[in-house]
Amino acid sequence: MQLRNRFLQALLVMFCMMGAVSAQSALNITKQGNWGKGEGEIKAVFAAGPVTYYGVGNKVQITAFSDPANPLKLASVDVPELVEDLVRTSISSNQYLVVANGENLSIINVQNPTSPSLVGNAALSSTAEGVATSGNYAYVAAGGAGLQIYDISNPANPTWVSAIDTLSWGEGVVISQPYCYMAHGGRTSIIDISNPAAPVLVSQIPSFSGGWNQDVNVRSGYAYICEYDFGIQVVNVTNPASPSQANWVDTGNRTAFMVFDGNYGYVANGDSGLRVLDVSIPSSPVEVGILPTSDRVRKIWFGAITIGGTPTGHIYCAAQSAMIAVNVSNPVSMTVSGQLTVQPAADGSAFSTFVDGDKAYVAYGSAGLRILDVSNPANISELGQFDTPGDAREVVVKDDVAFIADRDEGVRVVDVSNPAAPTEITSIATPRARGIAISGNYVYVAASDSGLAVIDATNASSPVWVASSSAFYGEGVAAFGNIAAITRWDNVLFFDVTNPAAPAAKGESGGLANGTAGLAVNGNYSYVHDFDTLRIYDLSNLDAPVEVGKSFSGGSWDGTASIDGNFAYLNCEEYGLRVFDISNPANPTEVAYFDDAPIARGVTAKNGLAYVAERADGLTIYRNELVVGIADDDRQIAENFTLEQNYPNPFNPGTRINFQLVKNTKITLDVLNTLGQKVATLVEGVHSAGDYSVDFNAQNLSSGVYFYRLTAGNVSQTRKMLLLK
Repeated sequence: MQLRNRFLQALLVMFCMMGAVSAQSALNITKQGNWGKGEGEIKAVFAAGPVTYYGVGNKVQITAFSDPANPLKLASVDVPELVEDLVRTSISSNQYLVVANGENLSIINVQNPTSPSLVGNAALSSTAEGVATSGNYAYVAAGGAGLQIYDISNPANPTWVSAIDTLSWGEGVVISQPYCYMAHGGRTSIIDISNPAAPVLVSQIPSFSGGWNQDVNVRSGYAYICEYDFGIQVVNVTNPASPSQANWVDTGNRTAFMVFDGNYGYVANGDSGLRVLDVSIPSSPVEVGILPTSDRVRKIWFGAITIGGTPTGHIYCAAQSAMIAVNVSNPVSMTVSGQLTVQPAADGSAFSTFVDGDKAYVAYGSAGLRILDVSNPANISELGQFDTPGDAREVVVKDDVAFIADRDEGVRVVDVSNPAAPTEITSIATPRARGIAISGNYVYVAASDSGLAVIDATNASSPVWVASSSAFYGEGVAAFGNIAAITRWDNVLFFDVTNPAAPAAKGESGGLANGTAGLAVNGNYSYVHDFDTLRIYDLSNLDAPVEVGKSFSGGSWDGTASIDGNFAYLNCEEYGLRVFDISNPANPTEVAYFDDAPIARGVTAKNGLAYVAERADGLTIYRNELVVGIADDDRQIAENFTLEQNYPNPFNPGTRINFQLVKNTKITLDVLNTLGQKVATLVEGVHSAGDYSVDFNAQNLSSGVYFYRLTAGNVSQTRKMLLLK
């Protein structure tokens, strides 16, 4: 029954979020960098000579294979969703890529391949699997929406023209004027597109084997249909209204795509790599060559590379993990000229983070502990890894010693003084270690049936298990000063740890509405992530904690919280990262979010940066713009101005803002609300060096959090103020 209730709660939150969340995917949060996600899989490729255009995840990469042994990345462009197919076309004498990605048709200007730009996008009603162009039209195999036709004569505004949306799942499409051929499900359709505004279904070709039609190409009056699980069906289409079966070629499992060059057809085969058919007799193809590849080939394209002054034919293979250039000057004996691999995703599953200086320690589940250099948030790199015997869920670090909650394997104690070669010092056999926290010289463990376990880490290299409270069940744990807390799913129990060797159980939170596994303690307050609600408890009287404030946060069964200054950061799984202003604990207010964070499991916040453990994507660092402003370079700010905290703060309704200018400069001083909207401009124009005071009257504004931002040239700083009426 509990599982059913959780499911219903999750559905309820999903529907609430659908109605409540803004169309924006981020507010006052910017993504800085990621480690662990990898680049994704290559699914699509188009080539023009030595220049290749291919999709890696949601990125279009442009690479030159002029020197195939040393391919050169020229540029890349992000599109909204995963790239499924792409093609280059000419519009008004300029070169563009038309990209099928998720439920989008995107247009990229590639006239200069080193400086591409996304110029247009059309939203589709289903997943775009394939795309072909002819003249000013794009023909999209749009999954459940069948064939969709768009006018792309204005690349900035691709416009829907017509559709045949009664066809089954559209996979691949090719144009052989005046017809469009689309592979979909158990058949391939031939469509007259003489008038793109009124396409006419002419005939359909049923699958020869009863399998799935993945793609199709046409040459010399014959259609070559890729039946994914079996091979190539050859169909005579000289009379499109009455196509007839001509032949069948067994090219093996995962036959995905086919292109032609001269008398040869090249087949992308997932299981066996690249296969070659002699199609000099179109109705009777004969296999003449095969080149196994290191990974499954999804799409291929032909392009010539000049080698030794001679244009040499190549097939570019979009394998899952590499773009491979294959020399096909001798189709019977093909060779690999070069390849460019993509960065794979890290093994394991990220659960939580701990940040110490310029290093982040990530509990990576079955992959153990990963140590990352985060000195440059935009360029995170791995320093080392330690594979624990269990399932690493949380980690804390003291004096270059990591304490890892390793589930059934207890707490692992690891020397990380040399991040490249971490070594285990010892282990502490607590029962299932679910969570871990540190305060001062003591480490606190949520140890399932042993409740709260306390480890003396005064000498971190020789830790001692000194106490436990086995009468309580520990799911998650937090500690600050003389207070420790464990979650028991349906409530939180607080401890006085003035004497850590004898933790004294005190008050409880009372029953939680939905349950929690994560919380934070900071000062005299506890911040509890109760599934879809942030609850704040006043711990001034530890025997009787009092809930003083709460706010809707988005659903998360494994939500945690981290406090940085006046902000609480919550990871909300599918609902990403949420940030709350907690300067007034009685009225926590969401002021920032990043909805696109995928399955955000754990978060640590420091100095305006949120280090988020994302299940399959590793560690991503986000910046809270409300903390660091537009420019976070303290030296640059100091060289231009000093912005002081307003006084009084909180205020009603008037307050004063003081600032000093180092030199003559043009400035603006704006007041913003929590949505980032400007509500007042207090100062604007060129001002000389000196001290300034500005009075702000908020008589016409409602109570709440506001921000004031001083901008001088390209340098800005933002501070927060609280209006209480």
